[in-house]
Amino acid sequence: MNNYKVSDLKPGLSCNKPVYIDEETLFIPAGVPIREKDLSRLDKWGVSEVQSEGMFSESENEDLLNSRQLWGIPSDKELSTFYNKTLDDLDNLFNRINLMEDINVAELDRISDKLIDTVENKKMQTIRMVLTHNSSTKAMAKSALNTAILTLTIGFAMNRPRPKLLQLVNGALLHDIGMMRIPEEIKVKKSGLSSTEMNKLKSHTVFSYQIISKELGYGDTIAQIALEHHERWDGDGYPQGKKKDDILMEARIVSIADAFEAMVSERPYRNSMIGYEAMKHIISDNSRKFDPEILRYFIHSMGIYPLGSIVMLNDSTVARVIKGNPEAPLRPEVITLIDSTGKEYPGDMGPVLNLLEIKNLFIVKAVDLNSLLLRNDTA
Repeated sequence: MNNYKVSDLKPGLSCNKPVYIDEETLFIPAGVPIREKDLSRLDKWGVSEVQSEGMFSESENEDLLNSRQLWGIPSDKELSTFYNKTLDDLDNLFNRINLMEDINVAELDRISDKLIDTVENKKMQTIRMVLTHNSSTKAMAKSALNTAILTLTIGFAMNRPRPKLLQLVNGALLHDIGMMRIPEEIKVKKSGLSSTEMNKLKSHTVFSYQIISKELGYGDTIAQIALEHHERWDGDGYPQGKKKDDILMEARIVSIADAFEAMVSERPYRNSMIGYEAMKHIISDNSRKFDPEILRYFIHSMGIYPLGSIVMLNDSTVARVIKGNPEAPLRPEVITLIDSTGKEYPGDMGPVLNLLEIKNLFIVKAVDLNSLLLRNDTA
């Protein structure tokens, strides 16, 4: 592992291997150029060195990666309106729960019903929203909504009946509701938590159970999803240390969705990962945290390169993943955004390439779409 002084780094440099702040905290994925904002964040955190097994160089194809056609997502105003309205509705609902107002759970049931229909009809587009939506406000509502979307992709892959899907999405939307009873200074702390603070943070699962069962009056299954979503397959979770099939199946589903959502969303203590890096972390679980059978459904429904991900092929073609190939997860179906000659195809109107059939093409790296969005928005 090589150490690099932050003072020697500059915007536009990229590394051929992932760059880390420490052993567990990713700074930038391989091949993604450094932004001024990234360096400012390191300065704010007092980080003087980063680590990588690779070497830094001036970014290749920088003009290509910054093309507005690359990150421009075809407009789906109906979905965007639904997503933003759902965020507002959830944020309002959570604030009222926090104030201990009387809540008619039919409000949440209506949100869940619409969400089930939306994910069923627009799976790729909703997953893309999870990976690209940049709202810095309504953080709890956004995390709940994104976790519910990911949970539903697993639920549909498992062919869960609609009543079970409704329980599942309600549990996913409310899984972290107990966080509202945790002191704010603990939730936003950027340095390591003390053992006392960590125990307080872990108590959010119990608070969630109490809120769902006693204050909202939901049945035990929904409350138990929230209570057990941090239990682990090997028994090394909390609050009860349950393992394997002793953990409610719905909680095992939400735990995978919650973990992936946490990885792709920015937190006070680290940057978000791109979908591919997050998926690699999930896949490397080796039956420790997650039910391996449910994990297979998640990988089957999302792909190693999640739907909507931007990738670069070995001939420099830039494309968007539109369909997975379960029998060959590293060779999904993609739609060309910029071909190997530099020709751009706006609005996802380029040639579709099935990498399972086109043997001479393969993915060389995933591109951090979120970074491109932020770079162009602040340019």
